[in-house]
Amino acid sequence: MGQLAHANQRFVDAGVGLVMLSVDSPKRARQLADAAASRPDFPVLSDVDADATVAYNVFADGIAIASTFLIDRDGRIRWTHVADRPSDRPTVDALLAQVALLRAVDSA
Repeated sequence: MGQLAHANQRFVDAGVGLVMLSVDSPKRARQLADAAASRPDFPVLSDVDADATVAYNVFADGIAIASTFLIDRDGRIRWTHVADRPSDRPTVDALLAQVALLRAVDSA
């Protein structure tokens, strides 16, 4: 969360809106966001029943798998990263490069 919170303005400048989804209760999700070193300036949503994580096929053995999705304005998933372990996350630069690549493909 911290890496994204620190870089939120870079995403805004690139025309990207961030949303974080947690399988924690709404209260716990808010506590985690409030306790982060850089409090996120984007929505942190609760998926306490795991409906979204199951629908996105990133819920296994009762645990949500750390995942990142780039979803376009039409609701289409354009890029996915599903982690092998909780710390396996794409960097901000990698995400912004992927956004640029998708834009280049769309404008070609």
